[in-house]
Amino acid sequence: MGGILRDDYIRDYYAERKERYGFTWRDFAKAAGYSSPVFLKLVCDSKANLSEAGIERVASAMGLVGVDLQYFRQLVAFNQEKSSATKKKIFAEMRKLANENSFALVGEDQYDYYGSWLNPVLREMAPRLTGATPAQMAGELVFESDAAHVKNSLKLLEKNGFLDKDEQGRYNQNSRSVTTGNLDVTSLAIREMHRQMGELAVQSLDQVPVNERDISGLTIGISEGAFEKITKEIAEFRRRISSIVMDDAGDERVYRLNVQLFPLTRTLPKEGRHA
Repeated sequence: MGGILRDDYIRDYYAERKERYGFTWRDFAKAAGYSSPVFLKLVCDSKANLSEAGIERVASAMGLVGVDLQYFRQLVAFNQEKSSATKKKIFAEMRKLANENSFALVGEDQYDYYGSWLNPVLREMAPRLTGATPAQMAGELVFESDAAHVKNSLKLLEKNGFLDKDEQGRYNQNSRSVTTGNLDVTSLAIREMHRQMGELAVQSLDQVPVNERDISGLTIGISEGAFEKITKEIAEFRRRISSIVMDDAGDERVYRLNVQLFPLTRTLPKEGRHA
């Protein structure tokens, strides 16, 4: 029981039954009490959602009981919820259920990693500070933190494999980059990461000398076509920046680069059609 996507959970069940018994989507729908033979396929393709009654019917058709049934209910609720705040609460319940029953959630380590701005900073910084204590590392940060938060972050980075600690107490990265993993889960934490980093960018206006930062912006009126072209340019720009970073052996400081493009108005009427 390690999956996190509702669609994958149901699809995996269907694929296993199909391979063993020649199970069809029609058979699955009938077992769950649906008249449409393709409804559950639409659910797996994220083109339809399950009602509360539907969740129970599908769970019954899959033979889920006990912990498996509890997990499935939460899993569907998580995937179908629109509110980020509510999704976080549901995911917290899923983690509690997983911990109580000794199974892992896919994406859990990435979720923790992106939950605080301190984690990626220490992942980059700790290998450069051989023998430094958490308090000393906290003292090297531009933005305020303390030894306790640094210590907890280092534990998380070690536990989830983002950093290794050798016999001499030196930290090393397992790889130069971190993948986002299961985006359905990690996107929740990434939103929080963007929020925190955005707040730090605002603080940097007062706390960081002008010659040590580069903050600029444009307020522009554009069409949907121009928006698509700009987002592609931003993606290419990020790739070029990543190449520069991968070729650089310096690591003198840890920086954060925010690239932000967001609307300031709703879609405006075309010229001459103002209400």
